[in-house]
Amino acid sequence: MILKSTKLAIALSVSFLMAGMDSARAEAIKAYTAALPPYTIAPDLEMPGISHEILEEMSKRSGVTIEIEYLPWKRAQSMAQKTPNALLFTAARTESRETVYKWIAEFIVADEVFATTTEAVNSLEDARELSRIATLGGAPREKRLAKLEFGNVQSTPDTATAARLLTGGRVDAWFTLSQRVLHAVKSEGLDPSTIVIGTPVGSLRLWLASNAEFDPEVATKLAQAFEEMKADGSYEAIVSAYLN
Repeated sequence: MILKSTKLAIALSVSFLMAGMDSARAEAIKAYTAALPPYTIAPDLEMPGISHEILEEMSKRSGVTIEIEYLPWKRAQSMAQKTPNALLFTAARTESRETVYKWIAEFIVADEVFATTTEAVNSLEDARELSRIATLGGAPREKRLAKLEFGNVQSTPDTATAARLLTGGRVDAWFTLSQRVLHAVKSEGLDPSTIVIGTPVGSLRLWLASNAEFDPEVATKLAQAFEEMKADGSYEAIVSAYLN
């Protein structure tokens, strides 16, 4: 009787252990982002953003459960850095970030430009002469201007604020990504014909990044799903829906 009870206890213990392991495997991976149109706009929209749609499709194809959470951009980065099994998107792959994250898939390449409502600003030298330039707080462009000792930068919490500052004449230019500026202006109900976009002064490769301790097997599954999307045309279909 004691032997049977012991065997039953062991069997139950193993059963609970396996159930716990299955539950851990099924637990959703957090993917942090911010409202960064047109790449990420908002959850629960028919068109939530280029990168948002790409990541959702990668999740379906790979079988990896992903829970997307929108936060202010600086906080999204902080959460991804301190959460071992977390993702961050869409993150510019820069030298200062290279070892902070792992890099899973390159989502898109974007030009850095100065957007104005008057004459074009085609260089950093020209921009230095302006009274005020809007940038997204925590973005590489803000850090780039700070490194170059620009004293005329106004940090903004999101792209909608930057677009309103620009069209309202409260800043002289907005240093941003070419794909972002027109989408933001349109989404705010502003006239895109009033926006002048200067010659690109650089470009950024925007990636799905992860915490440095992210599971390499899961990263491989996600990367493979992304390559499948590029091969079968579904990636291009998502991008074209927003930019064409």
